[in-house]
Amino acid sequence: MGAALPCDNPVMPQDWELALRLLAAAGLGGLIGFEREIRDQPAGFRTHILVAVGSCLFAIVSAYGFDAFLGFRPQEIRFDPSRVAAQIVTGIGFLGAGAIIRYGMTVRGLTTAASLWIVAAIGLAVAVGQWITAGTATAITLVALWALRHIRPRLTRGLKPEHEEFFLDLEPTTSLESVVRHVHEAGLRIDHLQIEEGGEGERAVSLVLRLPPDRSPEDVAALLTEAPGIRNVGWTR
Repeated sequence: MGAALPCDNPVMPQDWELALRLLAAAGLGGLIGFEREIRDQPAGFRTHILVAVGSCLFAIVSAYGFDAFLGFRPQEIRFDPSRVAAQIVTGIGFLGAGAIIRYGMTVRGLTTAASLWIVAAIGLAVAVGQWITAGTATAITLVALWALRHIRPRLTRGLKPEHEEFFLDLEPTTSLESVVRHVHEAGLRIDHLQIEEGGEGERAVSLVLRLPPDRSPEDVAALLTEAPGIRNVGWTR
C-alpha cells in the first residue's frame, strides 16, 4: 500500500459553523435513532445521536483542530485527516456488534448495527460540510428502515417462506403434544422446537414456525395466546 498523499489544511470554519455541524449531526442521527427507538431496538434515540456527534467531532478535530497547537504549519508538516475517518469506521464495528443479540435460533440487531454504521458516516459527512450528501443519506436510511419494512412483506410474499420465532411460557400441567397439535391445526409448520425447563415445573418453549403467505406474525402471536395452557407468548420482532 502506498503512503497517504499530503494535503493542505482546509480553511478553518468559524466556531458557530462548527457548532452548527455538530447540531446537524445530532439532528440527522436522532431521526434514525428515533425510528430504532420506537421499534424497541437495543440502540435507540440517544445512542444514535451520540454516535453521529462523536464521529462528527472526531472528524472536525482531525481536520481543523491541530493548528491551534501549532500556531502555524510549515511546509514540511503534512497530515492525513482520512486516518481518523478510517479509525471511526473500524471502531463503530465494535459498537455495532454489541447491538447484535442472539434469540434462540435467530439473530437480531443486524439492522440496528447497520444503522449505527451509517449514522457514523453521516456524522463524518456533516463534519466536512457535505450537507446535501448527509441529508440524502439520512433520507435513504429512513426509507430503508421504515418504508421498506412495510413494503418488503408484500414484495416477498409468495416468493419465499417466512420464518418467525415465538417464545411460549406453558402452564405446568400443559402437555407439549397439545401445543404442537394446536399449531398444526392452525396450518402452521414447525421448523424447530426447543424446550427449557424451569423451577416448579415451568417450561419455556421456543418455536420457529414457517408462516403461510396469508398469515402475519401478529396473527400467529394472537392465535398462540388464545391456546389453552399457554400463559405468555413472546415474539422477536
